Amino acid sequence: MSKVSYSVTHAPYRYMGILGCSGYDPNSTIICLTANGENHYLKEGIVEGSLLFVDTNEVFLRGELNVFQTSSDEPKYKLTRKKPRNSTYVGKVLMAVNQYQTPA
Repeated sequence: MSKVSYSVTHAPYRYMGILGCSGYDPNSTIICLTANGENHYLKEGIVEGSLLFVDTNEVFLRGELNVFQTSSDEPKYKLTRKKPRNSTYVGKVLMAVNQYQTPA
């Protein structure tokens, strides 16, 4: 595919250092997080810098890609298939998007 279309409905934007896309209802249950360097989910195409769209309205399902908050002081998140100790369930991964950067 050589064409890339611009969508006014889901225009890209950056907020507080996180890249995402607009177009979701302001009352939406979807949040966007960025994957760190722990490449444990390469089979699913999730690599460092991937954008993770997480549906906070979905219930926890063991074996699925779930997100948990592991620290309450400064929010830290963990992508896992099972519930880590001392954590709070955030939601289930709805979509992962890879970002590509051209060399400087």
